[in-house]
Order: sequence, then structure tokens, then C-alpha cells
Amino acid sequence: MANEQKRNSTTSILSLSTEVLSEVLARVASSSSTDLFRAKLYCKLFYEVSDADNIYHRVSLDKFEIVSWQKNDKVSRFLKKCSESKNPEALCRKGVVDYFSNKHEDSALECLEEAANSGHADAAYALGIIYIFVGGDELKHKGMRLLSGLKKSRILQGGVKLCRDNLRALLRMIWVKNPVFLNPTPICCAMTHERKTSSWPMDADDVEESTCEGCACDEEIGAICAALPYR
Repeated sequence: MANEQKRNSTTSILSLSTEVLSEVLARVASSSSTDLFRAKLYCKLFYEVSDADNIYHRVSLDKFEIVSWQKNDKVSRFLKKCSESKNPEALCRKGVVDYFSNKHEDSALECLEEAANSGHADAAYALGIIYIFVGGDELKHKGMRLLSGLKKSRILQGGVKLCRDNLRALLRMIWVKNPVFLNPTPICCAMTHERKTSSWPMDADDVEESTCEGCACDEEIGAICAALPYR
């Protein structure tokens, strides 16, 4: 009886259209890359369908180190495929690492912008910080709008604090060599109203909500500066 039920279940799964099966595997991948890899071993059909771009676009990268100190060709190929398939998390990681490490700045910004446009909060936060550091009125205001938008978002779980913590943690894993981050700390608010005074470095938990948009951005910049070397 049990074997018969298993055969019927297998037959039922394999009878699904490729489109439906692809969507099922994409949902599996978005929850766990480990479960996706197990599914790939289930049968030849699963292996072939799970190699589609939409699977790599949605697969979770939670189990993969952001910066790996040991080279693994298999993992490198997998992550490269994720980036090529426009996986938002893969694009965000590549964009941050490359930009702050002073590698391929233009393509790094493209990666971050594409990830941010897809709704990736960490990418939008990193872009906001970068734009403010790069300077110029247009980019600075663009960066401020990104950070302010994240602060006002009602659907961002964990709020801006999570984005801040994630970026700070990543920056401590890499060698920040982009000279733009060695420039004097940018200032977003030039008003003379009363502002909170803080001494740097500070913990990310110390950043509080400010009613002034410029001050709020300055507080984010200060928190990121505390994670940068030589500041």
C-alpha cells in the first residue's frame, strides 16, 4: 500500500507541466538552497528544470558565505549563475564588495541599482550611502531619498537597522579600498537647529530616529563610518 501511494505521488508530480514544476521548484529554492539541491537529485526532469534562470533568480543564498576565504569552484560557478540570472541578493553582494573594494565601480553600481529596483532593501540602503559619499547635490539628494524611503517603509521587516547591521557586517569582512570612503565625512543637514550629539565610533544600536531627514541620514553615515577603516 505504501509503495503504491509513493508511486502515485511520484507520477502525480511528474505529470505536472514544465511551467508549473518550474514554479514549484522556484518556491522551494527561495526558501532553501539545500532543498533545491536535494530536489535536483530526485530525477532527471527535476535536474533539468531546476537549471533554469528563474530558479537561480529566486534561490536563497542564506547558506552561502558573503566572503569566502577558501576557493570552491563549484560554489563560485553557482553564485556566478545567480548573478547572471539577476538574483537580487547575488547582485547586492557583488555590488557592495566590488564597489567598496574599488573594483569595477560602474558595473558594481549597476548591480546595486538593479537589485534595489527589484525591491532589495540592503541594496537600496548601500546605494543611498554610496550616493551620499560620492557627493554632488543630485547624487546626495538621491541617496537621502533612498534612505528616507527605507525609514518610512511599512513593509521592511527589521527596519533600516537590519540594513545598517548587514552592511556594517559585510564591510568588516572586506578590505575597503575605494578612496571615496576616505574623504571627509559628508554632511546631509546644514541647518542650525538643535541636533543630537554623538561621538564616533558608535554601535549600530545607538542610531536613533530623527525628525529631520538630513540629520537621520547623517546618523546613518556616522554608523557606517564606524565600520570603515582609517576613519
